[in-house]
Amino acid sequence: MIYVKWIINEKLEELKKYVVKEGWYVEDIFQSCAVAFRERSETLAKEVNKSYWDVYNEYLMILDFSQQLFGMFTPDKRDLRFISGSVIVAKVLLDIADRLRDIASDIINLTKEPDINQSISIPDMFKFSQRMLRKSLRVYVDQNLEGSAAICSQDAQIDESHAKFKDEIVRLIQDNPRVVKRALMLMDISKGLEEISDYSVQIIEVTHFILTGKYYTCYKDLLKEFSLEIFKDFSEEV
Repeated sequence: MIYVKWIINEKLEELKKYVVKEGWYVEDIFQSCAVAFRERSETLAKEVNKSYWDVYNEYLMILDFSQQLFGMFTPDKRDLRFISGSVIVAKVLLDIADRLRDIASDIINLTKEPDINQSISIPDMFKFSQRMLRKSLRVYVDQNLEGSAAICSQDAQIDESHAKFKDEIVRLIQDNPRVVKRALMLMDISKGLEEISDYSVQIIEVTHFILTGKYYTCYKDLLKEFSLEIFKDFSEEV
């Protein structure tokens, strides 16, 4: 029995390594997007689409490996949460890669247009959302919830930055309708980075479930156990 548990633990560590590898691919794509935007590099932005398939293939490998684990063993509750949670994290990483591919497409189109000053705040949003993703992945890898609550407040800062940027873009379009095309692409990039920060929050929420068996969510800048009251507030916001 002890031997079987040891084998299971080895397989779970292997699953984690697959997820970490997918995370590395996503971080590389993220960095490519950030540099492509900063340097207005169409070539680098086009590389994102190619790199996306590394993420996709890794995701398929994780799905296949997790199915093998279910077929080989009968995981206990904690191990079952880890396997299913890891698959969810892998899907979140794929969703991030999808959004980064959209951002890269916007960057390619922007390189064909004159620059506008409002794009100056986006590099900071890139850096901030990259740090959020890195921290959330660290929470998953270490299976340690320390510092996870801070990611909620960081997500709120990204939301605020996007809202402020959107207001600036609206004013810009009102003052100069000729920049509508460029302004909307910049707004989409800002929105994409805001969505990626939400995905980072999902990673820590899933990790909380893996470790505690309870559902946690970011609510008013805090990480709180999910409740009917919180659900009602979310429903009213929608």
